[in-house]
Amino acid sequence: MLVLIFPRFNLDILAWFALIPLFFLIQGQPLLRVTAFGFWSGMVFYFFGLRWVTNTIVNYGNLPVIVSYLVLLLLAAYLSLYMALFCHLLKRWSRGNPLYFIFLAPGLWTALEYLRSSHSEFGFSWLGLGYSQSGNLPVIQMAKITGVYGVSSLIVFINACLYHALTTWLTGKRSAQDKKQVAGGLGLALVTLALWIGYGQAVLEKWKNTASTGKPLKVGLAQGNIAQHVKWNPLYQNRVVETYRKLSLTAAKSRPGLIVWPEAAIPFYYSLDKKNSTLIKNIVETTKIPLLLGSPYGEFKSQKRVLYNSAYLIGANGETIGRYDKIHLVPFGEFVPFKKLLWFVSKMVEGIGEFGRGEGDRVFDLNGTKLAVSICYEITFPDLVRRPILHGAEFLVNITNDAWFGKSAASYQHMDMAALRAVENRVAIVRAANTGISGTIDPTGAIRQATKLFTEDIVITEIRLHKGEKTFYTRHGDLFSQGCLLLVGLFGLGTWFLNRIKPINQRSAGPDIDVR
Repeated sequence: MLVLIFPRFNLDILAWFALIPLFFLIQGQPLLRVTAFGFWSGMVFYFFGLRWVTNTIVNYGNLPVIVSYLVLLLLAAYLSLYMALFCHLLKRWSRGNPLYFIFLAPGLWTALEYLRSSHSEFGFSWLGLGYSQSGNLPVIQMAKITGVYGVSSLIVFINACLYHALTTWLTGKRSAQDKKQVAGGLGLALVTLALWIGYGQAVLEKWKNTASTGKPLKVGLAQGNIAQHVKWNPLYQNRVVETYRKLSLTAAKSRPGLIVWPEAAIPFYYSLDKKNSTLIKNIVETTKIPLLLGSPYGEFKSQKRVLYNSAYLIGANGETIGRYDKIHLVPFGEFVPFKKLLWFVSKMVEGIGEFGRGEGDRVFDLNGTKLAVSICYEITFPDLVRRPILHGAEFLVNITNDAWFGKSAASYQHMDMAALRAVENRVAIVRAANTGISGTIDPTGAIRQATKLFTEDIVITEIRLHKGEKTFYTRHGDLFSQGCLLLVGLFGLGTWFLNRIKPINQRSAGPDIDVR
């Protein structure tokens, strides 16, 4: 069921019940078995939810299919450790107490999801539960306060409440007390969900009344649909530039205030390759419209050449306004982690680069309008995206190249994750992707004018600039998730302290406890 709640199945309604079978499975089981059940549940979820990884490895890493599935198994195993730990700690710390279980489950899940998604350069936020509701606009509006992790927390809370009601009904004697507990579990779930959705509806209504007050900006998004295997072939260089020239001239007829090309759109180093860079400047000077494009950049540091995955903003006169260098790189795609230990990886996989990291956020000034750029994978990290918004950006541009994913669900999952960034910061996002999905995301998370995959296309869209009060999430970041982490830590510490005073095997804590 967890697999089915994400694209392209999109059965997001199942999210509210998906964990209940797992909760039943771990009931009355020893801790070792509980942990194993959590791990194997995670293996099924992540293996099938991330199957697109094999497409990338086979087609662009040029590794055998069997090796690609081994890599997928390793990734799924790593992510499954979090679900195993969730089941283990939930069972151990809830101590057979229904209230402990109901309130510990969402906090524990949120804390672990936050840890696996946000920590260090190895964070991986794909398939976070909250993203499954990206199309459910009333549900995701709370993200402006809690971030996407709050939506994940709600989903687990509803699952825990329904599980409590079901287990009481199935195992009870239908006494008055049992019926009260069933009604209590159902009531708690329904009231919480009703209040949450009610808040979301109120936010959406308020947005409808104020959306037209922002300054409008028309943007042209170019989707060149350049095949990955030809992009850097010198024989196709002129064809690539001509494709984007044609798209820009088409977009210019609508007179947008900005034209956007995707990540690494041009097959040369802009500003370093003088001859070809002049071609790009000529396109801008012809259209007389500013251009934001993705291009690699290189420079020498300590007598060593360092490459960057970058974005350039070029003014209407052809002069470069500024450059942003990608900060959060893709492990095993743009760098090899633990390189000394895994020295053989880059030799095995052709597609791996070795890029430098950008040194900080960048807010561009485009004729008085402030904008920020995220490149590809960066859009999946909430705290990284919010920082330039905090520093004054009025809208966000996401450029990406999802050709690596093929026609899998990954491109749709990627777009859904971007939708939550718009809600968290209450800003519009325009997205240009080499092979799709390009389009616009409103500050409410609604996706507009989404292109089809692997088609050449141009999107002319209009957004409203954000100049109002910044959201709680923009100002304070992952305070909700960090609070969950702190409370779970205190809960665990308290449980340990109680066990030291009176060991758990000497307590009468109900039939759901097994000290093994």
